[in-house]
Amino acid sequence: MLITSLMMSLNQLLPVAILWVILQVYSKQPVFIMWTTLISGLLMSFFYMQASPWLSQLYSYQGLEFSQIMLCVITFIAVLIFTIKRRTLAFYIAVVSSMTLYLSHYIIYLTSFWQNDDAGMSLLVGSILGVGICMSFSTLLFFLIHALKRQCGLHLVITLLALNSAAKLLLALDLASQTDLIASTMIVWDLRHILSEQSELGRVLRALIGYEATPNVLSVITYFASATVFILLCYHPFKSKEQQ
Repeated sequence: MLITSLMMSLNQLLPVAILWVILQVYSKQPVFIMWTTLISGLLMSFFYMQASPWLSQLYSYQGLEFSQIMLCVITFIAVLIFTIKRRTLAFYIAVVSSMTLYLSHYIIYLTSFWQNDDAGMSLLVGSILGVGICMSFSTLLFFLIHALKRQCGLHLVITLLALNSAAKLLLALDLASQTDLIASTMIVWDLRHILSEQSELGRVLRALIGYEATPNVLSVITYFASATVFILLCYHPFKSKEQQ
């Protein structure tokens, strides 16, 4: 249970922390906005968890998956708007949507096992370790990307935002495949013998840029197409000089 709690914490908290860090490096937000976003994200995650039984009954019992797909798409669009316009509202929507998507699963996991006396202590220790690792990694990532930003400008940060946002659409594709909205396509390559998604580095790369060891054709096309469109829109000639 300890290892399971630790892995669950990393899987659900790391993607949110990484997105938050990259957005903050790209355009620093005031402390008030940060706290408001954090509190709103936690509240929305809790309400989403409470509404899950009702949502799951919609659209032939696929409403929960549809809502998660919508959250993925909203996150992608909000990050794109923030990258182009640097609007605080877009930052708020992107982070809150991402927190709602990931943390709701984490809250469900915690509440499911918390009342189990045998698992309570392992759950607590694993969660604390997971949060600590995420905070430590996020701090190091912030300073690393900030240093690279000084050397390379915003180009690297925009690319990371494009890849990270494209990864949200890959998650939407996985959800759509689970609900039979789209058909599965053949695997393009298999890199599990080189870098597994379950390894430490694989988990980090999955949270950072959406790494998949065995992507299918549709995933590869969606990933590169959405990332390319993201970058092209960010460097649109009508973009303001300040954001270039």
